[in-house]
Amino acid sequence: MINETVQELKNKITELEEKVKSYETILNSITSGSIFSNETRELSNSNHLTRNTSLCNTNNETIPLHTKFSNFLSNSRRTLQSIYDALPHHIVFIDKDGIITLYNQQVAIDFKITKYELIGRHIRNLLKIDDKDICLLQTLYSGEEFYNKEILNINYGIINTRIIRDINGEISRVIGVFHNLNEARDSEKLAMSGRIAAGIAHEVRNPLTTVRGYLQFLQEEAPPQYKQLFNDLLIPELDRANGIITDFLSITKNANYKPEPININDFLSNHIKQLLFSETVLNNVNIEYYLSEELIGAHIFFDKNQLVQVILNLFHNALDAKKDGLLTIIISTYIDKDFIYIALKDDGSGIPPSDLPYIFDPFFSTKDEGTGLGLPLTKKLIQNHNGTICVKSDNNGTTFTIILPIK
Repeated sequence: MINETVQELKNKITELEEKVKSYETILNSITSGSIFSNETRELSNSNHLTRNTSLCNTNNETIPLHTKFSNFLSNSRRTLQSIYDALPHHIVFIDKDGIITLYNQQVAIDFKITKYELIGRHIRNLLKIDDKDICLLQTLYSGEEFYNKEILNINYGIINTRIIRDINGEISRVIGVFHNLNEARDSEKLAMSGRIAAGIAHEVRNPLTTVRGYLQFLQEEAPPQYKQLFNDLLIPELDRANGIITDFLSITKNANYKPEPININDFLSNHIKQLLFSETVLNNVNIEYYLSEELIGAHIFFDKNQLVQVILNLFHNALDAKKDGLLTIIISTYIDKDFIYIALKDDGSGIPPSDLPYIFDPFFSTKDEGTGLGLPLTKKLIQNHNGTICVKSDNNGTTFTIILPIK
């Protein structure tokens, strides 16, 4: 009798030891990088948990433990993903090989990718910078976590990295949380530009107006040779300086504008085509229009005069990149979901890669006589109408794409 009881206890101990081992296997496979890995889900459905392991719910229905555990994993994964997606910062998980296992919605938005497009790809495919500059990889290789490290490359901001280790102490995942400060930096630049502009407007604009008035007064009594100088050089240069100040003030504050419904195809094929006709003839430019038929009944809300200014700025930007011979500009439109895309592509000399991140910064210009205000003003006008603008460029030319919501 005693021997039978001892044997039963031994059997139960053996059974419990097997269960503990199976639980440990499952826990070891759980990593924060992918929240709950495929291996975990497979284990949770395996026979490791089915042997004499069941619980009862409130209705006295028997629910296998592996089913409850699987449901727990699934619900937890969705909950954590929802939390990550609600955060305004970039959250990225990589494994021990630098492969992305998870990123949140903000990453997808800012990098213009789908939510799962780069899962299973190396982190360099997302950031597109050298491996030595990727903090997640630095933490992975050195085992050193970063705390509030300032990033000063094209993605300006603050990054924190953390390491998740497995039960053996090996690195299983590296988490990166990046606070993107690009927009804050741009806002600070504009705020500073506004303070400078206010001083310029007061200290420079008034004297310019006074000088211009005296030149016009003296012009009436000046000899003919000086009248030509006044008309062709002095007064136009004063007007140009005053125009620079006006453009700068337009960038640093929200100017009044009156949006109206505009059919973009009609606007480009009629109004813009006529407006640019003389310049295309004088500058040996060929403009081709490819306008989507899907936009026949679609409208955007935009101040018409400001939209003209946007197109003219992009046209003149293409003109400045003209090579010898004929310059071809392709203006196209298309629709995707609830947005209208307006693309202006040229076959000019292109923008150097080192200059590309700065072309929308006020006063940045590679032209000797350029003010560096045309593209910043263009971006500001588009943003005022809830739109965005992006650019791609290489040796074969440049493409600016305007994205606006449909109304």
